[in-house]
Amino acid sequence: MTEKEISRRLRKMLSPKLYNHCAGVAETAGRLAESLGTDVEKARLAGWLHDAAREWPGERLLQFAQDNNLNVDKYSREEPILLHGPAAALLARQWGVTDREVLDAIENHTLGRPGMSLLAQIIYLADKTEPGRSYPQVEALRDYAAVDFRKALRMVAANSISYLLQKENIIHPLSLDFWNWLVQNRQKGV
Repeated sequence: MTEKEISRRLRKMLSPKLYNHCAGVAETAGRLAESLGTDVEKARLAGWLHDAAREWPGERLLQFAQDNNLNVDKYSREEPILLHGPAAALLARQWGVTDREVLDAIENHTLGRPGMSLLAQIIYLADKTEPGRSYPQVEALRDYAAVDFRKALRMVAANSISYLLQKENIIHPLSLDFWNWLVQNRQKGV
């Protein structure tokens, strides 16, 4: 399936706001991939598809997960929106996407995960910094992304965790594991 075909399909199934967000993530991911010397086409593809299931109601996400044997932990059961990444990855596979790295990037763009590929890290960062995002510190995050990808990634992860703490929401252990992995890599000079 080409990027144009995916764009057309998503335009039919997503709200205009979410469609524009996906377009922004694809564009941002493509720029980041180019600057980091990795596959631009894969980055754009994952950027387009990452939120394909984002607007599904919680009941639909839980049912889709159950029907397709996706892991539903106690956090996802309480907050089904956390399943939209894995659901979108499975949907992408059903649409013919077979590249494991692209599917992993789609699956893990919300929570992060220790050991994520560079492509998955790009999608994680692009999702939070694409041009349509508007929140305190987003401009600083975009500026860092242009000069220090690893620092921007840590800042975005920290910002996500801080936001959840401020709202007194649950924090999925994978997000904390991802944060710890990023810090450990910084300490190792990676």
